[in-house]
Amino acid sequence: MAFSILLQQNNSEDNRVTKNVNTIASVSGVLKDDTSIIDPVILIRCDLPSVVNCNYMTIPSFNRSYFVRNIKSVRNGLVEFNCHVDVLSSFANSIKGNTAIIKRQENDWNLYLNDGTLRVYQNSSVLTKSFPSGFNKQEFVLAVAGS
Repeated sequence: MAFSILLQQNNSEDNRVTKNVNTIASVSGVLKDDTSIIDPVILIRCDLPSVVNCNYMTIPSFNRSYFVRNIKSVRNGLVEFNCHVDVLSSFANSIKGNTAIIKRQENDWNLYLNDGTLRVYQNSSVLTKSFPSGFNKQEFVLAVAGS
């Protein structure tokens, strides 16, 4: 079964969710026998010099993007690509749609979440003052926070 493949050149870091890629060629390829969707070995009919700069590919029928780990010339006009799935880019829409409470971030943090890294002390300060005339008929409680 042949399927379409976009051979690309990735100019971004591997751990970036949204990649900056340039498409080199749109080709058709087949899976090699006994391969997986996570680490596929794909055979493509093309000339090796035209794809040596390819380090990334997208296979729309699999709904996944892949890092090209190795390119091997099987024979003249047949090239074998060893790939590994790029989970961040393949599932970028699901990842971006998530909401979370971030415990620790490089530049911003939440002081209400004690993560053990930021030193926060909670020393209670209680000050009691007596009223010289007391309370005759009604009782009041005065609570002040802050200074």
